[in-house]
Amino acid sequence: MLISHDPTEALRTQARRTAAFLVKARARIYARRPMLMDILYPGLATADPQRLIAVAEHLLRHEHQYPRRWFGFGGEVSALNAKAALLLGRTLRRAGAANRGSVC
Repeated sequence: MLISHDPTEALRTQARRTAAFLVKARARIYARRPMLMDILYPGLATADPQRLIAVAEHLLRHEHQYPRRWFGFGGEVSALNAKAALLLGRTLRRAGAANRGSVC
């Protein structure tokens, strides 16, 4: 019995995995070297998690409103970087909440 194989769905699944890997890898880089986030938005390296999340969400909204797609480059990179900053901000917020909760 042959199982039908949809190459479009396989590519879509792999693209999601690749994007998730890139976002996580970039978030780890930002965690190790926060000054790199100043490229996304000035002052982001020293921002608290709430501000980091707010700026990252703003950058994502901006990318969705004004997409730039030239030969596969453009807005994708900015969106991945903004999603990485968002992931880092949420992780830092969660870690801060866990630390505050354990002290009491």
